[in-house]
Amino acid sequence: MPARSLITTLSFLLWISLSLVSASENEVTDTTGEPLVPGQEYYLISVNGGAEGAGVYAVKNGVDMSCGFIIIQPPIEGNRGTAVKFRVVGTSTDKIYSGSTDLEIEFVENAVCVKSPKWGADSDSASPYLPRLAIGDNMSVSGFFQIHVLNSFSSKLVFCPGTVKVVPPTCYDIGMETNRVLVVNHDDTGNDAKLWVFEKAQSVKGKFSII
Repeated sequence: MPARSLITTLSFLLWISLSLVSASENEVTDTTGEPLVPGQEYYLISVNGGAEGAGVYAVKNGVDMSCGFIIIQPPIEGNRGTAVKFRVVGTSTDKIYSGSTDLEIEFVENAVCVKSPKWGADSDSASPYLPRLAIGDNMSVSGFFQIHVLNSFSSKLVFCPGTVKVVPPTCYDIGMETNRVLVVNHDDTGNDAKLWVFEKAQSVKGKFSII
């Protein structure tokens, strides 16, 4: 093989290797270091320790007769909450990459009256600037989510209203109000983002809470 062709071939192989390494480094991983798998069940756990390190639930929104639920992260130490699944939208990839893979999030378990356990947001007039994450009748704002890895032990979720056809999408950090309800922040500083880890669900099942 001529020297020029050999150099070209080696350069191409090096580029492929570096691309694969870069892609691998951008994959979102669970608490064991394994890449997140779409369709697999995970517990979404706060990185805070103690009573703050619990999972998420959907709870009945108020005492009205509608089938509306909001999503909370209660301070119940050691409680994993209800498991979720991530579904990739807008692409055929089976990988979840930090800051670039558009996702649907849904609870594994569902309330009887809710048609779909898929997450969205609620633009309730009582909180116009901080829409709450919701499912069921309260989900008035559709969109998709992304996971942004911040470091080796924490990630944040962002919510992107609308469809995946908008490039680049406008996305907002998921934070938490003082009443433990998860909300869509419009503060782009990142200071109010809730931080999470993803624990693969094993034999322990979460319980769908309705209160």
